Amino acid sequence: MYEIKIEDHFDKQMSSLNKLTPYGDKRNKEVREEILDSIDILEDQGFLPDSYQDHILTDRPWTGFHEYHILDDLLVVYYKIEKKKRIRMIAITNHNQLRTGKRQ
Repeated sequence: MYEIKIEDHFDKQMSSLNKLTPYGDKRNKEVREEILDSIDILEDQGFLPDSYQDHILTDRPWTGFHEYHILDDLLVVYYKIEKKKRIRMIAITNHNQLRTGKRQ
């Protein structure tokens, strides 16, 4: 079992998905549920099924962080400290924002 830490920035993004995405209330509710389900899987197993396309980022400033897909262009960024069995949920973003290295 992994300890999950939710960063304040991530928590704010979860609360304001309607501002971050163009999907509308109903789809954003599904997205929120999918993110929460993925966090539960990470907490339980420490890794996600292949369908999430989880991988480690190699470009700065995200070197060593993980990123996975909720939708084609809706990504979740987290950092895993395997030794401590801790996962920090960092950001909800898209490919363009991820490339800039900035958080929305």
